[in-house]
Amino acid sequence: MKENKKYLYLVLWLANYCNLDCDYCYAKNNFGTEKMSWIIAKQGLELLDEKATLILAGGEPLLNFPLIETIYTYLKEKNFKGKIAIQTNGTLITDDIAYKLSKMHIKIGVSLDGMFDTNECSRGETKKVITGIRNLEKYNKDVSINCVLTGENIGSLEALVEFLYLFKNINGLGLDLIRITPKTKFTIPKSKDLYINLKKAYDKTIFLGNITGKFIPIREIEDTKQRLNLNYHSCNYCYSSIGQTAVILPNGNVYPCSSLVGEDEYFMGNIESKKLNSIILSSGKSLLCEKCRYEKICRGSCPSRIIMNTKYFNENSDCNLRKAIFKILEN
Repeated sequence: MKENKKYLYLVLWLANYCNLDCDYCYAKNNFGTEKMSWIIAKQGLELLDEKATLILAGGEPLLNFPLIETIYTYLKEKNFKGKIAIQTNGTLITDDIAYKLSKMHIKIGVSLDGMFDTNECSRGETKKVITGIRNLEKYNKDVSINCVLTGENIGSLEALVEFLYLFKNINGLGLDLIRITPKTKFTIPKSKDLYINLKKAYDKTIFLGNITGKFIPIREIEDTKQRLNLNYHSCNYCYSSIGQTAVILPNGNVYPCSSLVGEDEYFMGNIESKKLNSIILSSGKSLLCEKCRYEKICRGSCPSRIIMNTKYFNENSDCNLRKAIFKILEN
């Protein structure tokens, strides 16, 4: 039986459920009650290229923390050369878990959509999130923040930047544009609102950075800045665009992107079959990109977000975000 190829980007859904009930979550309709077993996780790890990136996610991965410890120990013994990261809602980071994570070479991303009232509206349990970040701070473990941008919270982005400077261990802010689902009450940010509020947030990082001596970068802006400085030639948007991503669920089912879990047409097979189909998503570019003056250096749009957002809302929000950032940096 032919063995599956190795992947450069592997995502393990350690738990197929979450302790929060975020309105806009694109994955919750596929949640069950399963936790990933070591048997499935080990089979998944066999697909890792030696320099790949491994993402521990879900659901909420910390609901299966013992498996995180097992995976980390296993990869350490194997002398794994790649990167390991975990994306969590942060509510379950107790003092004990924070201490254990601080001893691991794992990058930690925590989801936070804004100040207290804003985050309560979209995610909830904000006090627990802040406590989790503080617990990691106690053990000098750095954290990057991921904010889901919506039409409802874009106006408070600058306030979020100010808030992040109250923590010593926050080293970056990533912006994840909302993926529209049929039942969500949230909307996609308008183009003009993206520009105005991104500029305010970026200016605030520079202002506070000069005062404090610490700079908290906004991931998407820094990526674009680097592309401009190096006259970077665009390529495929992500590893899913070249068929190098595998997302593995607790039951062993595999998809090319977390956003497409449960979509039958993107089902790659089951990890135990050792006969995974190869699915390559779009490059993130379209015919309209050829007419754009940023085409040669822009990374394009998230392929799965294009699928989701144009399915329920006829607008390429990624394109609006990229153009806003280019305009900010040019000015």
